[in-house]
Amino acid sequence: MTLNLEKQQNTIKIGQISDLHIGNGRELVQDIDVCGNFIQALDAIQKENLDLLVLSGDLADDKALAAYEFIAEEMKTYKGDWCFVPGNHDDLFYMNQVFGISKDIQNGEYFYKKMIKGRTLFFLDSSQDRISKDQLLWLKSEALQVKGEALLFVHHPPCYAGHVFMDSKYALQNIEETQFYLNPIENIRYVFCGHYHSELETFFGDKKVLISPSTQMTIEKDTPYFSLKSTKPAWCVIEWGIDFLNRRVIQGD
Repeated sequence: MTLNLEKQQNTIKIGQISDLHIGNGRELVQDIDVCGNFIQALDAIQKENLDLLVLSGDLADDKALAAYEFIAEEMKTYKGDWCFVPGNHDDLFYMNQVFGISKDIQNGEYFYKKMIKGRTLFFLDSSQDRISKDQLLWLKSEALQVKGEALLFVHHPPCYAGHVFMDSKYALQNIEETQFYLNPIENIRYVFCGHYHSELETFFGDKKVLISPSTQMTIEKDTPYFSLKSTKPAWCVIEWGIDFLNRRVIQGD
């Protein structure tokens, strides 16, 4: 009984909402109510009693200031700790203007770490369709100082993921370099991403890559061209314990 209680107390619960693609305010994007989809996900995830909520990139659809202003207004209703990583559709200048993140911007890139219940989570910036060497060297150095396991969040998957359309058109541009630096980091075994608009899991080396679906839309993964599968929002809840990690994917209406 005591052991189970200790396990529960040491478990970190993380929500992941990805690829919101909010337009210029409340406008529809590709005829999809992306604002309504995001609000639905946020309302549902409020009830999960999270330790952290991560918005994992492409908060905006086309780098509009109004997109971040809309998100900031909606996040006023969220009572817990939350953070984000930028995606390729995001604008770091406007993100900083709205969210005040300048202390973690280095050389035009937004990367940082957070401590939750004494455990470490890393967040990298792939908004230029690549992860810079500076970030990878920083991650390697920081991870060496962490006792125990750490998690990594970044918008782009650091590998191909079996999504025919996204792998061929929009994959991370420096996959080999990124894996060269990530592979030796023994205490990062799980990498959480977005970008592919699909629920996917894959591996490179000993690292499991868990790709979140999008609140905007799901893209069919088995065709070489863009094919819309669903406009229902989807999001994830992650439970990270001392010796386990579980992920639930929830689909809205």
